[in-house]
Amino acid sequence: MANNKIEVIITTPLGVYLDEKADICTFRTTEGQMGLMAAGPQFMAALVPSEIHINAQGSADQKTFYIDKGLVQFKNNVLSLIVNSIDTKPIDLNPQLEKSNQNKYTIIEEINLKKRLAEQNK
Repeated sequence: MANNKIEVIITTPLGVYLDEKADICTFRTTEGQMGLMAAGPQFMAALVPSEIHINAQGSADQKTFYIDKGLVQFKNNVLSLIVNSIDTKPIDLNPQLEKSNQNKYTIIEEINLKKRLAEQNK
């Protein structure tokens, strides 16, 4: 029966968050929703902010985690997920998006200023 399990390892910048056997694990990548069981094909993909559902070994209950973006690799029945952040409660991504937008507008403004300076120096 142990051959029907996959090992799920979730890692964050702070270290290993979870390492356990599971029957199935579902998550969302840039290619769409995926579910993996033992003997699945090898692959690597980018994770998007979403939920991860793990059906843990010896438990009928699923574990649900909320993640930010990251990477996932499946090889030899080991599912490795490397994520920026993870929690058992939904993650509020708005502060991260606001900071990203601020950086984008700062870069655009810097380019516009350099363009104006270059035009004045002609």
